[in-house]
Parts: sequence; structure tokens; C-alpha cells
Amino acid sequence: MQEEATKFINLGVIQNKEGDILMIRRKREEVGKDESVLKWAFPGGKQKLAESRNECVKREVLAETGYSVTPVKQISLRKHPQIEMWIAYHLCKLNDENPITEPSEPHEVAEIKWVNKEEIPSLVTTDIDPEVKKELGLK
Repeated sequence: MQEEATKFINLGVIQNKEGDILMIRRKREEVGKDESVLKWAFPGGKQKLAESRNECVKREVLAETGYSVTPVKQISLRKHPQIEMWIAYHLCKLNDENPITEPSEPHEVAEIKWVNKEEIPSLVTTDIDPEVKKELGLK
């Protein structure tokens, strides 16, 4: 097992051809320092010390959702104001409109869902990165 960063994650912001965004509902909710609860999130996870950010986001999206993606650009890098974590948000393109494999982390993900981007603010109950909101055209 490769060592991984404890306070650094990469998340994929993935849109399908209908314009919907790929989201996951976590099995284990995380409570922020202001009592906010993180339940829904963009797929992703902790970076292994021997891999790049792009390699991490590809591996984690595949593991959590079964979808193969290619990172296009990093949207933002920030320390989350509520969850003690550094997060790199990556705009990714789908390599295939359908999952290419079964998710390998069912212990972490309760639900995988394509959502209309206008639904994201009601699903994500923690602070949404301003640059991600701008990328997705959200207010």
C-alpha cells in the first residue's frame, strides 16, 4: 500500500454531454468545524505520495464511480474553510459515457448520481469553491 497525503485530496468535476455533473453521496458523512455536514461531493480522494494530481483524480474517479476520465485543467486549489483539507478541483472529460468498470470503493460511496448543475447547491451543504461555481456557471 502506497503512502498517501493525509490532508490533500483531488476532486473531479465531470460533465456529461447532457450537461449533468457527476456527484457521489458518501457513506460516511464528515462534519465541518462549523457543524456543516459533507454528504454529497465531487468524486475524488487522497493523493498517493508517488503520483501526480492528474493520476490521482483519474484513479479516484474510476475507483469511486467506474467512470474513466481525463483531467483537462485544474480549476482551483484551496484549503477548505470548513473541512480541514487542501483540495485541488479538476475539470475532467469523460472518456466513455458509460462506466467502464464496477466501482471498487463501495465502502466509501453510497450513491453515484448525474445531477443538473442547478441542483448542486442544494446537495452540497458545505462551501462550494467559488472557482468551481464560476466554471459551472452557478451563482
